[in-house]
Amino acid sequence: MNQPSSFQSPISNIQYPVLITGVTGFIAGHLAERLVREGVRVRGTARRPQTFGVSETSKVSRDIEIVQADLLDAESLRRAAAGCRAVVHAAAWTGGPELSPEMAWRTNVEGTENVLAAALAAGVERFVYVSSVTVYGMNRARLVDESMPTPPVSQLYPDSKIAAEAAVRASGLPWVIVRPASTYGPRGSAWTVGPIEQIKAGRLVLLGRDEGVVTPGYIDNVVDGLWLTLTHSAAVGETFNLCDDRAVTYREFYLAYARMLGRNSLPTVPAWFATLSRTLPANLARRILGRPAVGRWSLHFRRNPSQFSVAKAQRVLDYAPKVDFTEGMRRTETWLAAAGHLKR
Repeated sequence: MNQPSSFQSPISNIQYPVLITGVTGFIAGHLAERLVREGVRVRGTARRPQTFGVSETSKVSRDIEIVQADLLDAESLRRAAAGCRAVVHAAAWTGGPELSPEMAWRTNVEGTENVLAAALAAGVERFVYVSSVTVYGMNRARLVDESMPTPPVSQLYPDSKIAAEAAVRASGLPWVIVRPASTYGPRGSAWTVGPIEQIKAGRLVLLGRDEGVVTPGYIDNVVDGLWLTLTHSAAVGETFNLCDDRAVTYREFYLAYARMLGRNSLPTVPAWFATLSRTLPANLARRILGRPAVGRWSLHFRRNPSQFSVAKAQRVLDYAPKVDFTEGMRRTETWLAAAGHLKR
């Protein structure tokens, strides 16, 4: 799909920086590096700028302007956005225990509202919000695309993302919403280092045949999609899933990591065992151990039958995931080994 010759991307003039919130994060950090390589000025926010880890692995990090800002400090965000023509809002609470439920909700919803207000004050020409495919809830369609409903599921993370998306749409800004799936690759945490550490600790088990479906997104593919949302004329006012164009089973996904550690199998429990984990005694035991209760959402997550479709991004943006699962895992293994995560 060709863009109109008269279209000028909001990042085409390098005099103006692109603001990326949460630039110390996995996706945001990789996007910042990509923009710098493309000749774009980048300003990134961080609550603790000294933790900006990209400098450890990338020569371009010195070209990224890091400013201190907090999602719940509206004035710091206004200062950060001043002079920017585009904003990518990637900072978020992603589900860890470090925040109370109230603060987690405020971070994702009120924080997004604060970034939107700062972007409006700066007069930005494009606002890209990094949401999540978790907003689709417990949809059991074989192929889930952007036309599907996003009902609340009484889980803090997806429900806060749903509320934040609504704020973006109501903002009056030229917005784009992206919904990454299970993003993995170098410097990744939840879908990269997380499985490795769980396997090493003996905590990752397969549930029977474990044929629930995960749609991975290799980090370079996701960043390619984000680049298109910033540069393509047809992106404004649209929502896009961003991930690979092939799903794999959880068994296939986790065994790829197990093989990196020299293992050809993982401990397996009967699939019905997961249902027992939702019983009152089991959840009471988890509470005593300081672990979250297992609910309907958790079981759906592991038994998910759905692939997330990127057909809309392919049709509208010419999105084309270049790195397939085999190559993505090969590159991921190279990074994990170099970073010392594969040491037994």
